[in-house]
Amino acid sequence: MTEILSSDRAGPWDRAAGDAAEIRMVSPRSTLPFPGRYLLIAASATAALVSLRFVLLGAWPVLIFSMLDIGALAVALHIFNRSPVPEERLRVVGGQVELERMDGRGRRSRITLPAFWTRLEASGRTELDHELWLVFRRERHRIGQCVSADERRAIEPRIRAILEHARGRFA
Repeated sequence: MTEILSSDRAGPWDRAAGDAAEIRMVSPRSTLPFPGRYLLIAASATAALVSLRFVLLGAWPVLIFSMLDIGALAVALHIFNRSPVPEERLRVVGGQVELERMDGRGRRSRITLPAFWTRLEASGRTELDHELWLVFRRERHRIGQCVSADERRAIEPRIRAILEHARGRFA
């Protein structure tokens, strides 16, 4: 999901922010829906019932390992729901391009580049592959890592327009 915050364009995702423009890219993520919890409970009950047959035959470790499998799945889903959603913010403010990232573990990083000398490069060999890079001198910073190739293809012209606008304003 990509949200564009900009002062030079007015659209459904754009908001005025003075001389600043911002693009927020968020990784699409869905949590386990409420009916999915019922499905998990039903799967664990079914696994317990199927394992009871093996308990009656004397193969009691089957019950333990099936419960461990369902328990591990429940713990993994719980950890997934608690982890932060990866996102990136690309801002152009006062002649500076700021790229702020937050990964799935909650770690943040920020890169600041001069808007006048920063350019956008795009590369991709197939329709499923499209990468965007902010380039300043010999530094290359990949952007849009948390969104799909189609979304990167869709926001590329907007990023180019924001950078061109910043170059024209601060020239």
